[in-house]
Amino acid sequence: MLRYALLGLLAHQPHHGYELKTGLEQALGGNWEINFGQIYTTLSRLERDGLVTGTAEAEDGRGKRTYSLTPSGKADLDASLEQAVEKPRPLHDEFFIKLVIRHLAGYDDAHLALARQRQAYLQQLRELNLASASQQEDPLVSLLVEGAILHLQADLQWLGMCEERLEALSK
Repeated sequence: MLRYALLGLLAHQPHHGYELKTGLEQALGGNWEINFGQIYTTLSRLERDGLVTGTAEAEDGRGKRTYSLTPSGKADLDASLEQAVEKPRPLHDEFFIKLVIRHLAGYDDAHLALARQRQAYLQQLRELNLASASQQEDPLVSLLVEGAILHLQADLQWLGMCEERLEALSK
């Protein structure tokens, strides 16, 4: 994903590595911290693959490189942006797997696990609601936060379904 984020920023205009890092972190509302090693490693690969070019600025004594998107990089970015995103392993839910393991191991306290998970989701929901209030000025970041809120609300609803079904199984 970092690859396409960098290509996207470079599609707008050439940048130094530091500008790419800060620009990306700002665009994502500070919700994704990227270390410089990741930035420069990815830029090296992109340059090796002919998707960006890096040139040293003559007036910069520190050897900063300015990176620009190549036509191949633009084509690669365009192709990526046209593809739909599929959720990775949609039927692989870690909490559900823990419930199954509890059942297989003979634990009879699924209701406690569900209560703990509900508390964790509610805490995350409170934090996201606070973040949502502070991100109203950035409509793109607020969309990300609102999407995460909707996912958590769905997870809470699913926990309720789990409780109902597990109660019915124990009768």
